[in-house]
Amino acid sequence: MHKILAVEDNPAILDFYREFFTDAGFEVKTAEDAFSAINLYKEFKPDLVILDLGIPAGGGMMVFDTLRTRLQSPTPVIFSTGKPEQLPPNLHHLYHVAVVTKPVDPEVLMAEVKKLLPQPSEKPLNPVPPPPPKPSEKYKVLVVDDDPTILELYTEILAKAGFETATAEDAIGAVTKYQEFHPALLILDVDMPAGGGRKVFERLRIQLASPTPILFSTATPASVADLEKNLNVLVLKKPVTPGILVGAVRDLLKLP
Repeated sequence: MHKILAVEDNPAILDFYREFFTDAGFEVKTAEDAFSAINLYKEFKPDLVILDLGIPAGGGMMVFDTLRTRLQSPTPVIFSTGKPEQLPPNLHHLYHVAVVTKPVDPEVLMAEVKKLLPQPSEKPLNPVPPPPPKPSEKYKVLVVDDDPTILELYTEILAKAGFETATAEDAIGAVTKYQEFHPALLILDVDMPAGGGRKVFERLRIQLASPTPILFSTATPASVADLEKNLNVLVLKKPVTPGILVGAVRDLLKLP
């Protein structure tokens, strides 16, 4: 039985969600504010979240950002709102996200739910992660920096430590290379062309819902210190010694 978490501050709409989805064979839990939604999400572990935009204690976007960044959750989200124009313009293009406009047509809502939830014959949205590489296999690391000297240095250090590497010199190249190379870890500079390291972080964690560990290597660590609260994120201040670099990579990858 699929589980749905419905987050809404209008009790009448919550009653509708409970009755409508229970009758359709779903297990349903509800929350009326952002804080309760996040706590209930951790406890209930729903397969899909229906999220109002203007809820108390932070709003629907705060809940969404928390799920996609701090909790690294790819759980599908349906925004249900009477003010769709207040949503970020690129939201429709994000991974496992849909928008329905209030007043919600039940048939439209159920159609979006069915699109986002796997059918019994499909693979689950949160598959069991693949086993770790065998000792003979190399972990892949993507190094992103606009300084060619840093790229060469880190590539040499990581190769000597047994890692396979690829490089990119700006934010756009980083995302493109990530999708081609499928690294186990990224090393990101912050101040670089086409959006910088923070933009790469947002693309991976929010748009692509990727939990890949990220190591920021930067001369301005304070600029991304707030991101270190997220899972699998570490910030190092340049210059980074070979021992510290390799040690940080191994720690993030949970290697001995």
